[in-house]
Amino acid sequence: MPRSLTDTILSRAGKLYLQLRLRNIEKIERELSIKYEGQYRNAGVMLLFDILMALAVVAVVGLVAVLLYFTTV
Repeated sequence: MPRSLTDTILSRAGKLYLQLRLRNIEKIERELSIKYEGQYRNAGVMLLFDILMALAVVAVVGLVAVLLYFTTV
């Protein structure tokens, strides 16, 4: 069964993320099995959601700052 391009990208991103964060193969395997159900794809999905949430927070704070600036001027 061929994997889709999205699954491949998310798996590679999840693997890279865990390797950069944990740097120890035993820790990576333990974290992968406990937190991400044994799939690098799930780690990639969580990383993607974290990035999107951070961007949403920045956008909301920026919008509030602009609104406050224009209402006080």
